[in-house]
Amino acid sequence: MFSLPSIYRPRPLALACLLAGAQAAMAAYPEKPIRFIVPAAPGGGADTTVRIVATALSQRLGQPIVVDNKPGAAGAIGLDAIAKAPPDGYTIGTANLSNFTVASNVSKTLPYSPTRDFSPIAMLMTQPYLLGVTSTLPIKSVKELADYGKANPTALFYGSSGNGSSLHVVMELFRTSMGFSATHVPYKSIVAAQTDLMGGQIQVMVDNFSTMAPNVESGRVRALAITGPKRSPMFPNVPTLAEAGAPAAEAVTWAGVVGPARLPADVVNRLNKEINAVLADPKVRKQFADVASDPAPMTVAEFAKYIQAQDAKWSAVIKHGKITTD
Repeated sequence: MFSLPSIYRPRPLALACLLAGAQAAMAAYPEKPIRFIVPAAPGGGADTTVRIVATALSQRLGQPIVVDNKPGAAGAIGLDAIAKAPPDGYTIGTANLSNFTVASNVSKTLPYSPTRDFSPIAMLMTQPYLLGVTSTLPIKSVKELADYGKANPTALFYGSSGNGSSLHVVMELFRTSMGFSATHVPYKSIVAAQTDLMGGQIQVMVDNFSTMAPNVESGRVRALAITGPKRSPMFPNVPTLAEAGAPAAEAVTWAGVVGPARLPADVVNRLNKEINAVLADPKVRKQFADVASDPAPMTVAEFAKYIQAQDAKWSAVIKHGKITTD
């Protein structure tokens, strides 16, 4: 029987050392602080959820996570910084419905490609929108709103945070699915739009839950529906769009973690595993619930597929409505 000379035979001790060295190399990440880019200003909903996750993730990884807010250009400045960072796992950041999916379909001048220049890492959360009308309008249901818009095609005005914004696109999905008319009024800030909604200068609006909820609680805005798949414990008497007769208009905003393209698979998998563990933490889940957000852990493959599905859904809405950015 043929056998290799002894000098060619793998030695158990040497082989063990090689395996141990490879395992140590894989386990070394992270060896230094991680930069977590948020393409939004401090204090908003996008920033709040990231800071919740970053605090818990830092404890699990044993390294500081530095949150770096880079607002501007509807999130393009922050996302461009993520895309152009070295693919080593030490710069990651957030992508969401507005800055990742909608922006890529309404803008032709982005300095990056969402499909080519990023590595999906982990899904973080979903959050429904609120559909509300000014309290001066005697409408108390989604059906009444649609009927009013059909009977008075020039009477309804709805606000958003700008042409081609996610709020514009989500409201267009609702309006077209219900077949009524309303005129879009783009604002430079969501605060200005909410002020006019409360004052009756515009009559209806879809807005982020965290922004509209205080005005609903004050009675100056009447909530007609939750846009997500389930009711909110904050407003248990407000139906979902499906319950209100508009299932095709269901929509949620979402946020997830991405990195630059060509991130090593072991880094992506480690981050995905640890982020999902953070999202399972009861303390983190309570913090998310306090801001009306639902943790949405996914595998890397599931998150990539979710991004593709969101792009297909919203690109169709944007093309149908011929929606463009300012």
